[in-house]
Amino acid sequence: MNLRGKLLIASSAILDGHFNRSVVLIVDHDQRGALGLVLNHPLPGDQHRKHPLHKGGPVDPDHRSILHSAAELASDEAVVDGVYFESSDDLLHELAGDKVPYRRFAGYAGWATGQLEYEMSTNSWVLLEARADMVFDADGEELWRKCLLEKGGIYRHFARTHKSIMLN
Repeated sequence: MNLRGKLLIASSAILDGHFNRSVVLIVDHDQRGALGLVLNHPLPGDQHRKHPLHKGGPVDPDHRSILHSAAELASDEAVVDGVYFESSDDLLHELAGDKVPYRRFAGYAGWATGQLEYEMSTNSWVLLEARADMVFDADGEELWRKCLLEKGGIYRHFARTHKSIMLN
């Protein structure tokens, strides 16, 4: 199963602080592994800016990338409808003056061959179809809860009552 364009919602099975209550957009996934960006963890001190720098993941925190909605500037096909990934922040100047939604990231989340599939088999992540409005949601702090509500069913209950979605 190719998870490109899917959101991964962290369950309580993930104890790693990098992914606690995280929502990750998978921007690339193939037989070599997967690459994603944590959408809801702005860097401390930057969260009140219009376009805060987000901690995209624990890998290579000095690397910068962007998710944006400007199809005319995109270097590749959309990850999901209306969302394009750039593996650098070279477009920052073009995007900054426009009213095009975008998100900036420091670092990324990466999985080796089979690693993400293993984590999925252990219920570490809940899958949800991504949409542009979720990716560019201004209230990143609440995105984890919003995604669980969107998923529905038992996840809606946990989003409303518990911090953990895996409580027995």
